[in-house]
Amino acid sequence: MTVQEYLKEKTELFSRSGVPEAENEAWVVLETVSGLTRSSIRFSFAKELAEVVSGEVFSSLEKTYELRACGEPLAYIVGHAPFYDLEFSVGEGVLIPRFDTEVLVETALKALGVGDFPFPDTDGPVPQANTAAPFIIYDLCTGSGCVGITIAHELLKRNIPCRLLMTDISEEAATYAKKNAQEILGTRVSWEVEIADLWPVDRAEKTGARADLIVANPPYITKDEMDELSVEVGKHEPHLALTDGGDGLMFYKRIFAGLPQYLKDGGVFAVEHGYLQKENIRRLMPEYLTDVISVKDYGDNDRVTCGRFEPKKK
Repeated sequence: MTVQEYLKEKTELFSRSGVPEAENEAWVVLETVSGLTRSSIRFSFAKELAEVVSGEVFSSLEKTYELRACGEPLAYIVGHAPFYDLEFSVGEGVLIPRFDTEVLVETALKALGVGDFPFPDTDGPVPQANTAAPFIIYDLCTGSGCVGITIAHELLKRNIPCRLLMTDISEEAATYAKKNAQEILGTRVSWEVEIADLWPVDRAEKTGARADLIVANPPYITKDEMDELSVEVGKHEPHLALTDGGDGLMFYKRIFAGLPQYLKDGGVFAVEHGYLQKENIRRLMPEYLTDVISVKDYGDNDRVTCGRFEPKKK
């Protein structure tokens, strides 16, 4: 069997198994497991597969293709996932970064005065943080750290100083967040990961370090919607990061209640949510949250809601 025939066979396997983008994923598996570049694979199309990869690599390929065909997420198999223009390490126990969540990053950057990129539709102007750098950023329910780390990385590229604090209740997720922060930010940005149930423990009270910006992508899938998830998501990704076990609104209530303690006067919050949750989330907001707007993702679905904390409204 030639390399080209092998790729065709695995593409057809993925198609029969319902794997999205079957051809591209078949390529990714071959590249990742073999260590070969896409161009070198194309150059070897006519060669026998046994001439190109060892018996050990072939066994690994077969196992990996089988795992993917059975529904295991490709990101878990290869150990990383793209987000924005970065790669994040992921694995069992941590949510895989989604393209839709990139809008949360862009909304946060816009709120901090960084907006040199295309921006999706909103129902009003994105509120600007009435604070100044160096920015203190909290990323709640951080998971892999993709949101907070990407924001910090974009600020770093523009020489805007910041301090990043990421929280997650899951030790597995916190481990990945630390790994990603170390690999992407290193020591160029002050960052910390804390295992906590949403809010950092006594952080604002002990240090006075309230945030200029608070972002969160909390579990928002409802209990009923969990039954409708694909096998790939529902069976493999952590339910702790997907749902609150109820109506999907519990974390928003806790976030809004905690903003007076953890967000600076004039600071901005931004939260991701489900495409049908915008109105319900807005009804939960206390009157001290002002200039509230919602942002659509690139699929034209309501995805992010943000606003500013104005204590005079309390």
